[in-house]
Amino acid sequence: MKKYLLLLNVSLISCFSYSQNDEVLLSVGDDKIILNEFKLIFFKNNHNDSIITKDYLDEYMQLFINFRLKVKEARALGYDTVTAFKNELNMYRKQLAKPYLSDNQFDDKLLEEAYNRMKKDINASHILFKVNEEALDSDTIKAYESAISVRNKILKGMNFEDAAESFSDDKSAINNRGNLGYFTVFMMVYPFESVAYETAIGKISMPVRTKYGYHLIKVNDIRDAVGEVHVAHIMIKTPKEITAEDLNIAKTKINDIYEKLKDGENFGELANKFSEDKTTALKGGKISWFGVGKMVKEFENISFLLQSPNDISKPFRTNFGWHIIKLLDKRSIPSFDKVKNELKKRIKQDSRNELLDKAVISKIKKEYNFKQYTSRLNELLKYVDESLSSEKWDPSNTSTFKRNLFVLDDNYFTQADFVKYIKENHIQVKDNYQVYFNKLFKAFVDKTCLDYENSRLEKKYPEFSALFQEYTDGILLFDVMNDKVWSKAVKDTLGLETYFEFNKNNYMWGERIEANIYTCIDEKIAIKTRWQIKKRHRMPYLKNEDVLKKINYSSPLNLQIAGKKYSKGENEYIDKSWKVGTTENIKGKDGSIVIVDVLEIIPDENKELFEVKGKVISDYQDFLEKQWITQLKRKYNVVVNYTVLYSLLQ
Repeated sequence: MKKYLLLLNVSLISCFSYSQNDEVLLSVGDDKIILNEFKLIFFKNNHNDSIITKDYLDEYMQLFINFRLKVKEARALGYDTVTAFKNELNMYRKQLAKPYLSDNQFDDKLLEEAYNRMKKDINASHILFKVNEEALDSDTIKAYESAISVRNKILKGMNFEDAAESFSDDKSAINNRGNLGYFTVFMMVYPFESVAYETAIGKISMPVRTKYGYHLIKVNDIRDAVGEVHVAHIMIKTPKEITAEDLNIAKTKINDIYEKLKDGENFGELANKFSEDKTTALKGGKISWFGVGKMVKEFENISFLLQSPNDISKPFRTNFGWHIIKLLDKRSIPSFDKVKNELKKRIKQDSRNELLDKAVISKIKKEYNFKQYTSRLNELLKYVDESLSSEKWDPSNTSTFKRNLFVLDDNYFTQADFVKYIKENHIQVKDNYQVYFNKLFKAFVDKTCLDYENSRLEKKYPEFSALFQEYTDGILLFDVMNDKVWSKAVKDTLGLETYFEFNKNNYMWGERIEANIYTCIDEKIAIKTRWQIKKRHRMPYLKNEDVLKKINYSSPLNLQIAGKKYSKGENEYIDKSWKVGTTENIKGKDGSIVIVDVLEIIPDENKELFEVKGKVISDYQDFLEKQWITQLKRKYNVVVNYTVLYSLLQ
């Protein structure tokens, strides 16, 4: 699939004009591609001219032809007329248009502000007075007055934490007494964040409005940002439903591991061997870099308390289990240039985006000489009443109003246009009808401005036009490939089975052995384990769990067992023991003793379809694609002017 997605860039060819004198390089049916168009794409994907050879050009041309054939067939089959395609393309267009519907100067101010805040960590507490964003004015005023009342009590001596526990609508205040811990930029909604960063240590803010209601904020501490840490950990899980016995086993196990670390054993090897966090165990317990607010509080605090690389914490417990942490490295806040692009993404996803929208609308109005006729809006308002807020307003008595409400780039938008917008968009709300009317008009103006600018993007920005065409062809390519190849191979059960039977000898197991691998902590445990192996030979009904229970009664680290069917090259101990029977003691890399008990040698045999289905589906997809390409080449005449193509070698 990657090959086809890479070729999405090829579709840029349709966006460049050319003269009649340009030589035709390729014809696909009635589509003509000239050399200059091809060169724009070819050299975009091949920056190093020294790698260009005749064979490479031939290979690239075949991929290019296949791409053009598929997209041409997609259009011929009407894929570009399907509603789902149009909806998806519209979604992508909105995403592509976002960078062009922005105010760069305002963006830069928000970027600078975000980076400056990123350099500080704030520890703050809050008291929430909940009120809905769409609440009536009376409810909003009531919440504000409650916030002021509690603030006055605190200023007169009431403890902030006591006030949070008594008055806050944030239920977590019962446990944390309003304390939110340390946070940094983007971790709170923007209005809350701004007030927190602007409030001095120990001071109480005035009520600040967010989508949750009003907040009183007390800043407890401001420190230089601690940055990020890179740690490794060993974890023994303790799920909620764990029994007391298993909890003691987990604690014993983590303590035994800690003793091994104190004795100088390698942290990564112990993590690989014993950690129950499987996502990190194979990497020596390493966790990706993280900063404040990214981990559970206990884990975060211990991580940042470690001072120097290779420092190791004592065992501690979180809601997930027992942990031991090793500090690998620390790093401070990166430079602005390094973090700039990430900050841009975060701003787009943050409540700051509302401020960006306002700035964009303002920029559009200025560029296109927006002018509003307020008196004519008030004229229309006379015919609106409380029924507007209840979604029952009848606009028929305004049908004669055709006067202009505003002008944008010499385009006039009338009272009738606004009435139509109201009919299509108004819903039942709690707002006063006059307030709601004004909100609707603002939304109408904003939408009109954005829609107008959006409609001109292809003319204003050639690179946008090219990129949009690229996405168009890319979606067509994906849809037709999905129907003709990818999904077809999965859904065509009979075809898949027939293909598998015909090519069955391509899917074989080599010689394998069935074996158990016993990893013992020392020679003493190896002796006990060997006795248990002999017992299992006499009593086949015994299971690995029975052996573990016998050997690990004193410590869960005594013995580890792995058993299955192994292929050559899969396990170094198995490769040394390729015959039925029990091996002598093998010295493990970590000082352990390994015993391999080979139960059976399994000769070469065919794999069953369920064992190799993913590989068979992939091969079947390649088979279907080759068949399809052959059919397309019969349907559409393909002509390559190789003299023109090989001119790129000169």
